[in-house]
Amino acid sequence: MTAAQVSTGDLWLYYFGIGGSVGEYEVEAYLQALLSLPELQRDRLAMAANELSSDQAGPRAPYSDELGSGDPSRPEES
Repeated sequence: MTAAQVSTGDLWLYYFGIGGSVGEYEVEAYLQALLSLPELQRDRLAMAANELSSDQAGPRAPYSDELGSGDPSRPEES
């Protein structure tokens, strides 16, 4: 988001507009790895980030189904 020059506030507003349900402070905490979000909310946030930065070259935010078992916010399956 830094490379695309998108602020956390702009990201949150777009995310909220597409159905996101957590507040701006929670999004900020999630981006700083201080808080985990439910999978649906992480995916909506990834969608917002990808749509806002679609004009920029570079990495895109992954969706939950694209993450491997190394994702600390997903419990290990038995």
